[in-house]
Amino acid sequence: MEMKNKLYNDLSSYLKELFGTKIYKITIDAGLTCPNRVSGGGCIYCNDRGSGTGLFSKGISIEEQIRIGMEGLKGKYKKIGGYIAYFQSYTNTFAPVPVLEKNWSIIRNFKEIVGLSVGTRPDCLPEEVLMLLNEYSKDYKVFLELGLQTIDDNLLKWINRGHSVADFVDAVKRASKYDFHIVAHIIIGFMGQNRDDMIKLAKFLSKENIHGVKIHLLYVAKNSPLEKEYEKGNFVPIERERYIELVCTFLEHLRYDIVIHRLTGDAHRGELIAPKWSEDKAGVLRDIQNFMEKEGIFQGKMWI
Repeated sequence: MEMKNKLYNDLSSYLKELFGTKIYKITIDAGLTCPNRVSGGGCIYCNDRGSGTGLFSKGISIEEQIRIGMEGLKGKYKKIGGYIAYFQSYTNTFAPVPVLEKNWSIIRNFKEIVGLSVGTRPDCLPEEVLMLLNEYSKDYKVFLELGLQTIDDNLLKWINRGHSVADFVDAVKRASKYDFHIVAHIIIGFMGQNRDDMIKLAKFLSKENIHGVKIHLLYVAKNSPLEKEYEKGNFVPIERERYIELVCTFLEHLRYDIVIHRLTGDAHRGELIAPKWSEDKAGVLRDIQNFMEKEGIFQGKMWI
C-alpha cells in the first residue's frame, strides 16, 4: 500500500484499495472453544465469555449470524461493496477438519462475501487446516489472525497463554507458504512496558512474514483472573497518555507496508472494570492521530 500522506496503513483504506469498494466485517461465533481453556484454564484476561459473542450458544446459527450482520450493516451504512466473514470467537481452528469445512463453507451461500477471516492460536494450526484454508483462497481473500500478544515468553506465561514465541514464528513460517494475509495480534498495557519494548516488538514483527497487526489494550474484564490480580493490587492498568505514546512508538518503528487492523480494543458492554478511559474509543483514536501529527510520527519512520 502506498503511504502518500497517511500516518499509518489503516485497514479500511487497504480493503478499499484491494477490492475497489467499501468492505465491512461480520463477526461470527461458530460455537467452538479454546484448547487453552480446556486444558490450561484460559488466558488471564479472559472471562467465561472470552472473545465470544455467545450467539451460537443462544441457538443462532452461523448462517443466521451472517444475515443479521448484513442487515445491521445495511441499516448503518449506505454504500457497502462486500463483506468479510470473520470467525472471531475463541479458537477457530480447534475442531476436526470436517467441522471447520462445514462452518466455513456456509459463506459460499452469500455472494456478497468476498473474504474469510479466521482467528486462532499459533499452536493450533496443523497443516491440514492450512490446506483447507488454502482452498478458500482460490475464491476469497483469506485473513489468518494469530494471537502472539507479546514477544516476552515470561509474559506469555504470566498471562497463561499456553504457547511460546517460537510457536508463533513456526506458525507464520508454515502459513507463509500459502496466499494468506497473516495478522499478528499484540497487547499493549503490560506493567513496566516501555518504549524499548515497543521498538523490539516492532522490529520483530517487521522481520516476520506478516501482513497486518491488530493492537489490543490490556484491560480488566469482569470475572476474569486478571480482575482478581487487579483487586489485589498486583496489576495496575496503563494510563491513557502512556498507551497512546507506546502505540505511536510501535507504529514509528513498524514496517510501513504492514496493515494496521486495530489500534485499541474494548470490553464487551457492561464487562469493563478498568481502565475506564478505554470506553472512549473514538477519543483514543483521535488522540493517537493528534500525537502522531504533533510529534511528526508516521508508520515506518524509524524502520530500518
